[in-house]
Amino acid sequence: MLAKSMSESTLKQVQAAISAKRTKITPEEAIDLAQRARRFMKERGRSPSITSADAWEQRLAEGATAFQRFHKEGRYGQA
Repeated sequence: MLAKSMSESTLKQVQAAISAKRTKITPEEAIDLAQRARRFMKERGRSPSITSADAWEQRLAEGATAFQRFHKEGRYGQA
């Protein structure tokens, strides 16, 4: 029922958040994956997708989401 009232982009965001919490990514690994995700965006003109068939693209999306979560939690300090 909830899925019917949510847009596709909102459902993808929820899926990405759930997936990022399930994966075991360290804060240091999240930094590396977020940097690689940024290069991915520059090369392809879009963000990596958590729903992609490509496992590496999924990993980049998970890492970028984890990086954002760690940053919000204050794990990176005042760099």
